[in-house]
Amino acid sequence: MQTPHKNINVNLETGLTCHVVDQGLTYTLVRKSTLQSFQKIRMYELMIQNYNHISEDLFLEDLDKKQFIGLIHDENLEIQGFTTYAINPSNCGTDTYNIIFSGDTIINPRHWGTQIMSKGWSYTIGMMIKSDVNKNWYWYLMSKGHRTYLYLPLFFKTFYPSPYPSEIDHELAIIADHTSQKMFQEHWKQELGIIQFEESHGALKTEMTKDTFKKRNSPFISFFLDRNPGFVNGDELVCIVPLNPENLIRSAKEYCELGLKDDLENVS
Repeated sequence: MQTPHKNINVNLETGLTCHVVDQGLTYTLVRKSTLQSFQKIRMYELMIQNYNHISEDLFLEDLDKKQFIGLIHDENLEIQGFTTYAINPSNCGTDTYNIIFSGDTIINPRHWGTQIMSKGWSYTIGMMIKSDVNKNWYWYLMSKGHRTYLYLPLFFKTFYPSPYPSEIDHELAIIADHTSQKMFQEHWKQELGIIQFEESHGALKTEMTKDTFKKRNSPFISFFLDRNPGFVNGDELVCIVPLNPENLIRSAKEYCELGLKDDLENVS
């Protein structure tokens, strides 16, 4: 069996780091400030292909608030997916913990099934954790679709909210509330645990929402539907995950541990 190390290439001469390969796709972490116009155009194209109610202004406004971008390229160097990161947006971190916020995330449906996004994301998380080992780290995730929510049981032991309660649910709920109030203010519906905008900031295409209802027999998808019935309109379920290698499982743990050996400051 190949080790994850054989899928990682680091080129310090160009400042390129977190270069992960899987099934003909490559994930590379870059600083948002280095994105070029043609890359932003392609990223927006992927968003409008998969979501309704996406405007270019909203997309660029959200992108501008991020610090890092994980880009997924195919063998022809065309962007086939991306995810975005912000550390402690709206000063939501505290003296004891840091928050990593994942914003717009998409992968071309033609490439569903590959693990490139989870591997690259996990490597990135390791790098971010290493940048400040004196505080705890938490992932703040807004889930407007079941595919995003399913990353949680697939790669983590403990997360909130979950159909299977844990002893730290109350602690995680407090962090969710504090972060959501800081970032989204009146759009945060604490009693529901969701972010709800007056005008949708993006909702899944109808064919994708139909796929969610077809899979309701899954306890996690059923839970997602119960907690976020307005996902069809773009409502987003707020989730909090403790980020440490002990809470990660499967390839996510392996790639996070690899990222812990790398330096975020090398990213250009």
